[in-house]
Amino acid sequence: MKKISVISIIASTLIMASPYEASSTVEEIDNTFVLSLPTSFALLGGVMQGDGSDMWEQVLGVEFSFKCLMSDDIRSQLQFTQYDDDTITMLQLSMNPHYIFNRGEDMEFGIGPSFGIAQVELGDEKDTIYTYGLGASLRVDYDNNFFIGTEARYEWTKDIELGTKQGNLNNAKILAKVGFWF
Repeated sequence: MKKISVISIIASTLIMASPYEASSTVEEIDNTFVLSLPTSFALLGGVMQGDGSDMWEQVLGVEFSFKCLMSDDIRSQLQFTQYDDDTITMLQLSMNPHYIFNRGEDMEFGIGPSFGIAQVELGDEKDTIYTYGLGASLRVDYDNNFFIGTEARYEWTKDIELGTKQGNLNNAKILAKVGFWF
C-alpha cells in the first residue's frame, strides 16, 4: 500500500510540474491519436466470377478502412459485400490488411491477404463458409477528402453442400471504390 501511495504522489508531482497547462496537454494527446489513425468509408461496386464459370455477376458493398496503429505501411479494410445471382446469394464480411507500396502524396498501391466469413443461401437452405484469399488495391486521393480506388482479389472457400450445389465457391472479384477519408 505504501508503494502505491508513493508512486501516486510522484506521478501527480511530475504531472503538476509539467511546463504545459493541463488543458493544452490533453488537446495535444487527443489530436495526436486522431492523426495517427486515418480512416475512410467507401461504397463498392464490381463483379465476381466463380471458378469454372464464364459469367461475371454484380457485387455491391461498403468498406471501412484504417491505417494500422503499429505501422503506417499497413492499411486494413473491413468490407461487407453482397453477391446475388439467379440461384445463390452470398453475404460476406472480410478483413483485408494491405501492405502499402509506392506511397505517393495522393496515390497508394497495396497488396495483402483476405480473411472472411460468408452466409450462402440456395433456395431455403443456408450455410456459413470461411474465405481466404489474396488481393491488390490502388487508391487515389483528391481534394476535400474524396478518393477513388480499385481492388482485385481471388478467394478460396470452404466446400458447401446446399441442395444440388456441392463443392466450393472459389471466386475472383474486381471492385471499384468511391469514398471519403477523414
